Amino acid sequence: MSFTRSSLRYAHTNGYTGLLYTPKGDFMITCGTDGDIRHWTCISDDDPRSTCLGEFVMCIAHTGSRLLASTDRNTVHAYTFPDMDSDGILMRFTAPVTCLRVSGSFTAAGSEDTHIKVLKGDNAGAETTLEGHKGPVLALDLYAERHLLASVAGDGLLKVWQFETGEELKSISGLPRVNSFESASLFGTPSFEPQRGEQLAYALDKEIIVLNTSNWEVAYKLQDDRVSSNYSCCQFSPNGERLAAGTTSGELSIFDVVRRKALSVEAPPSDCKSITCLAWNPAIADELAFCDATGQLGTIFLGEEETRSGLDGELEEEQDELLTGTGFEFEGGDDEDMAEPDDGDGVSLEQLKRKVMSKSGYMPDEIDDEQSKHSIASSSTVPPVPQLKLFKQQAPFQPGATPVDLEHHYLAWNEVGIVTAHTEPSGDGAIDVEFHDASVHHALHLSNNYNQHNLASLSRSALALASTESSKLVVIALAAAGNKEWSLSLPDCESVEALVATSQLIAVATSNHFLRLFTVMGTQREVLSLPGQVVALAGHENSVMCVYHAAGCSQSQQHLAAMLVNVSGLSLRVEQLVLPLTPGRQLNWLGFSDVGSPCFADNMGLVQLYRRASNAWFPICDTLKQSSSVSNNYFIVALSERRQIIEAVLCRGSSYPMTNPRPMLQELRMQLPLCDIELEKSELEDTLLRASLMQWEGAEKIQKETAIKLFALACSSECETRARELIESIACTELLQLAVKYASKRGRIHLSDRLCELLPQLEAVQEARKHQQLLGANGIAATIVLPMAPVQTTTPKLAPKAMELSASKRGALKRFSNSPNLFKAAAAGASRPATPDVTTALDTQENLFGESESQASDCKDGEQRSPLNSVNPFAMKRKLVDTGVIFGSEKLKLAKK
Repeated sequence: MSFTRSSLRYAHTNGYTGLLYTPKGDFMITCGTDGDIRHWTCISDDDPRSTCLGEFVMCIAHTGSRLLASTDRNTVHAYTFPDMDSDGILMRFTAPVTCLRVSGSFTAAGSEDTHIKVLKGDNAGAETTLEGHKGPVLALDLYAERHLLASVAGDGLLKVWQFETGEELKSISGLPRVNSFESASLFGTPSFEPQRGEQLAYALDKEIIVLNTSNWEVAYKLQDDRVSSNYSCCQFSPNGERLAAGTTSGELSIFDVVRRKALSVEAPPSDCKSITCLAWNPAIADELAFCDATGQLGTIFLGEEETRSGLDGELEEEQDELLTGTGFEFEGGDDEDMAEPDDGDGVSLEQLKRKVMSKSGYMPDEIDDEQSKHSIASSSTVPPVPQLKLFKQQAPFQPGATPVDLEHHYLAWNEVGIVTAHTEPSGDGAIDVEFHDASVHHALHLSNNYNQHNLASLSRSALALASTESSKLVVIALAAAGNKEWSLSLPDCESVEALVATSQLIAVATSNHFLRLFTVMGTQREVLSLPGQVVALAGHENSVMCVYHAAGCSQSQQHLAAMLVNVSGLSLRVEQLVLPLTPGRQLNWLGFSDVGSPCFADNMGLVQLYRRASNAWFPICDTLKQSSSVSNNYFIVALSERRQIIEAVLCRGSSYPMTNPRPMLQELRMQLPLCDIELEKSELEDTLLRASLMQWEGAEKIQKETAIKLFALACSSECETRARELIESIACTELLQLAVKYASKRGRIHLSDRLCELLPQLEAVQEARKHQQLLGANGIAATIVLPMAPVQTTTPKLAPKAMELSASKRGALKRFSNSPNLFKAAAAGASRPATPDVTTALDTQENLFGESESQASDCKDGEQRSPLNSVNPFAMKRKLVDTGVIFGSEKLKLAKK
């Protein structure tokens, strides 16, 4: 018993394709991402009836008299059949409907907003809502007699519900996780046994797991050794005797449920891809229809009689060849079988068998009667070689563009404006260009009938247009006078695969792995060779970044690299970067920030930024964590470092925005993926890191404010070592002064003294940084020279709290301290030795208000005090030893021991 495949038929464009049979088996009905519904009388129908219902139709169901379809308006719409006239709206959702099922008088629908609604009859608005999934609903099935509903969602859970009461009966984990229906390839597709509902089957990896609905335990598992990939969907036959399953590589398995055995099915052709939907013919029990991810339709049917007749014909042909002259001569012999007389022109079958076996190297006596009953031509089946499934290699795309197969789609959407393409059913096309700032340029309306442009890039200086099916490049210079438009054709049948326009350059990546650079007015610049297949292009002023495939894909990820091209006059400099793409993800957006830092985002919403000073990539935002639902996605438009925001469009239940109505931009705040980000400490650390990594407006002020908050938090948490470590790592003398004042005010004298000891080291670091910047600008390598580490022989004593002096007392002390007679009297008298020490300390305190260093150096013993020690005028004086000299200013600074 074997199932045979029919030839594949084109049904819809690439993407998820739905399928069902009418209850009587009269029609096959398909739906797809092109928004069409097609009625097929059979697989060989050359002219199926087609009806357009919108931008896309994700799923359909048939009630017997009406056809239900999900539309791009996030509704379940009813149509009369076969006239396809509108017959009302049954259910509404906040995201596209992904699955529909009808059983008896009940209709169930699941959506990307994670909700499931069950409606009894045709009373719209009286549905029951099932909530519990945390991901888009991928597939569902219901058994009306027992009020059971099974659903599989993108959160990796299979849930079984009692939909009349809304109670959740069972939850099974371990299924694949996805964040959108569009990116799903493994749907699970639960299916109840249609006769009594005693079994529930679902697909998981390379197995079909069947549950017992009485206790929800695993009854048995079905496997087919002939398949080489994971199952994507499964479906019980109407009589419950067979179970069909499809894989991600286009293979089909038919299981005999009673014997729990896989039946033979013809292997798929090379152009058959992942199976998305299965449907049994209710009129013909052994006929199954299927659709794949490329929009193709096919059927399989039981071909036992055809197979037997074909084998009989082959055997007759082989016998004719053997009998009519293949070089076999029959000679007489002593064997009894050979001595049997022939009847006329006939040939003894036993003689023929022995002759063939002797030619094959086997002696007739060595073959017993049981083996002679089998055909010699039969060959043992070779087990299939397991194939290594690699990650899908990403095709070239334009950042800020939506799929080109849509009737209305965006060619480019960035910080400058929006380029929209429109295609009419008649074939006529047009391109509209809108600018966010009307002072840049007025809006444009261009005809797209002849060139059929499907690539575009917009900057403040130019609009670049091209087509992947031609070699012509068209550029409109926006700020030029006179003839603004220029065009050229690429040589040797090159085609454009990606392009970008900046304020200074036009860059084009071609099919010959060339990167061609032009000026805005059309002057040809460099032609660079790309090491691999291009994925995307982005640019900013005189910089262009080209992302390409650096190596073949592995099992879990693709290996991308970036070529960063910087143009200055007639010179050119190229940097090679490795793109740190997370395993299992694809590149979704590529661009530059408003200050020229390269950045990209993957399809899971993780945004990363490249800092040239550090020569490293930093993750700066996870957009999905700022979404209220896992089925929502953000379509990134622009990134601003100065304002610390990401401009994006919220796409509910989709990966790209619709053109009508025009969506609104949202501003997402940047946030590094730190640990325990909900804590105050982590929030402050996030702010401090972003201020140091990116060119934030007022970054220096924000760093100081955030650092002193972290310092205060560490002091309140009794973590003085962490507080000192923070000040030492930032290495800012102004911050050190604030920290010392704060520590003294809070009564942490020991911490204040330890911070004062860091002053020479921080001054050295700051001075070396200035010299490093100056020398680095001139191309000279700079080295930071730090003073020797202080060695403490004795434990320092705690100094008393600083004494606050009024202005009048401070002036009086200043007059006394500046008087030379006072120092002479103090030197001559031995009865009061402590007076000069206090006077010297107060004298040093006045240096904070403008006193020169020469006055401080005229002290009695040549002792020098830092401005920070003046906060504590009664602290014990410390000797300064000349341990090192640091150059870089007009004076010599002595390091403290």
